[in-house]
Amino acid sequence: MATTGGPDLAHDRISNLPESILVTILSSLRMDEAARCSILCSRWRHLFPSTLLDFQASPSSRRINLVKAVTSILAANPDAPIRSFRTGSLCFGREDKAALDGWLQDLSNRGIEELFLCFKYTEEDNRRRIPKSLFACSSLKRLDASNGVFPTTTEAAAASLARLKEINLSDVKISEDSLHSLISQCPVLERLTVNFMGKFDRLHLRSRSLKVLTSNGNFEELFIDDAPNLEYLLGRFMHQRKVYIKIVHAPKLEFLARLGMSNTIDIGETSFKKELIHEKTLMPSIKTLSVKLSHDEKGYMEEGYVEWLMQLLKLCPCLETLYIKSSSWSRACDTASGSWDTQRSVPCIDNHLQKVVIEVYRGHEWQRDMAKFLHGRSRFLKTMEFHCMDDGSGTREGFGKPPSEEWVREQKELLCLDSRAARDTRFLFFKRQLVDNHHEVCHEERYQREYYRELYDV
Repeated sequence: MATTGGPDLAHDRISNLPESILVTILSSLRMDEAARCSILCSRWRHLFPSTLLDFQASPSSRRINLVKAVTSILAANPDAPIRSFRTGSLCFGREDKAALDGWLQDLSNRGIEELFLCFKYTEEDNRRRIPKSLFACSSLKRLDASNGVFPTTTEAAAASLARLKEINLSDVKISEDSLHSLISQCPVLERLTVNFMGKFDRLHLRSRSLKVLTSNGNFEELFIDDAPNLEYLLGRFMHQRKVYIKIVHAPKLEFLARLGMSNTIDIGETSFKKELIHEKTLMPSIKTLSVKLSHDEKGYMEEGYVEWLMQLLKLCPCLETLYIKSSSWSRACDTASGSWDTQRSVPCIDNHLQKVVIEVYRGHEWQRDMAKFLHGRSRFLKTMEFHCMDDGSGTREGFGKPPSEEWVREQKELLCLDSRAARDTRFLFFKRQLVDNHHEVCHEERYQREYYRELYDV
């Protein structure tokens, strides 16, 4: 039997919601969906410009010309404030070449603060060139760009972007001179990410405001000339590319990753190479260090890896966290030369080390000897993590099934955990090797929730 709900059902209850909630609803929709919804009701129509505050020009499942749609929306709402503007893998046709230039000129008049430009490769134009009208966006505080070509940047042009606090460039072609001009003319820049930029001879860093530098390390030389506030330095593949690292002035540097035996490191008056080490300058500010121990072509650990690691640790007398990565390549051998028994006292191990993470643990003898040395000497060690990989199932790409619980129990016996120097040390065994981008995502809430779900219960 049908019932009536009274006169209230005749009204649009959604439209009766407060405007702030309606704007939130519209903002959660794709741009084309929000535009269509705003046509349904006059009240919704005047709210649509408020959804442009954080403008997302993302491709829709519907076949619409997104470039023309964005151009039309900007033209139809000339007074709508836009704080951030984001494109998602946007593809420009030949007829749209002038569109981006027009967008940037328009956004510069709206006080744009955050700009995210992501372009899609096309056969006609492999990389979209970012127009020089970018320099008109003087209110920018954050700039992200990927799959594009950065405009030639002089110091005068870069000075127009002086409010930038964060720059993230990925797979963007930019000249060394342009990048250095950009860095030097942004006096409040705090975060810089440069990945897959093509081959650089040198990344020269002189910035008194920069706190975080992240890169894939695709350059021959990293020269940190004057960075008094730099706290975090991550070069994900520096250890593979024999990067020469020279640090003149970075007194607040706390996080340094990832160093390998192929790197030459000059820190102040200290020259650090695989074959020759002169220790004069220490880095007491370093609290977290990540290193890569390499194998030779036959799969054996490189000669002198024990001495190399110990000498490196001596440069960081206040180190608290140490990440150690080795090859996940299936041909990596169990045996290695070098003795941990002959090593003398290392200040950070004796007095400060609290956490050790073995990123790829395969139960090799040299890994066990290293772990036993560290937990047997570290009086303040709180946690030692073993990210396990089955030695028999690994591939060159580094994927292998988790070892059995029986294997983990056997490893715990072989590691002589009862001989640890700190009685309250926790030993954690994980079912996967540590992900390569751990340092980039370890502060994200979702990653932290998932992190300990891979623990062995043994």
